[in-house]
Amino acid sequence: MKNHTVNPSVSIVIPIYQAALSDAEKASLDQCMQVLGHYPINIVKPRSLDLTKIKAAYPSVNFVSFDDAYFTGTAGYNKLLISLDFYKAFLAYEYILIYQLDAYVFKDDLVAWCNAGYDYIGAPSLHDPQYDALPASSQGKFAEALGGNRIVLNGGLSLRKIPALIRYLKIYNFFYPAWLGNEDMLFSQEATRLIPMKLFLRTPKWQEALRFSFEKSPAASFEITDHELPFACHAWERYDPAFWTPYILSKE
Repeated sequence: MKNHTVNPSVSIVIPIYQAALSDAEKASLDQCMQVLGHYPINIVKPRSLDLTKIKAAYPSVNFVSFDDAYFTGTAGYNKLLISLDFYKAFLAYEYILIYQLDAYVFKDDLVAWCNAGYDYIGAPSLHDPQYDALPASSQGKFAEALGGNRIVLNGGLSLRKIPALIRYLKIYNFFYPAWLGNEDMLFSQEATRLIPMKLFLRTPKWQEALRFSFEKSPAASFEITDHELPFACHAWERYDPAFWTPYILSKE
């Protein structure tokens, strides 16, 4: 990861679609505020949702509302995250960190990652259940799988450069049919599969992305990174939660 001295403009963007948070979501939000709370925090929410209690607990947060239809299911959320209007709402910043409340941040490396020279970064993920929770001893198998596939850089915990994504979406929308899949696939798999689009979005190799965030097979990932935790993790309750017990569950 390159680390220059530039201090970029970056905001944490937290999507919240309901007022009642689970214990794990509360822990995720608390950790985000403790580690990254000195950055601008924008909570993205349905227009009709009242989050007065969250505002009372965290007075510094700002709310950015979008139409309720975007928050009724996965399809609506994907549509929001590939819309130009979403990114234009954050034109005051150069970067945004999407931080869904199934993520957990460990350290404030955010400026370094902004300065790493990429337009989109997320946890390396594979759409294959056999890689959900490989043990530490399977690090070679996991590395081989990551290296031999067009991986998805998961959007649930992802850093995005606003001008680059606006440019990418404008070009994509002009030349290709409307995207109907998961939004993160458009910014990772499609950005490498469609040769012309490779020119318009810089993404890291899986080895570097793994140091940004773990998702699937965290035990094997931990071996690959020589026992160094990443900047954050995503979907820790879903993929081998037992691995995370010393790092997350013990703090709740």
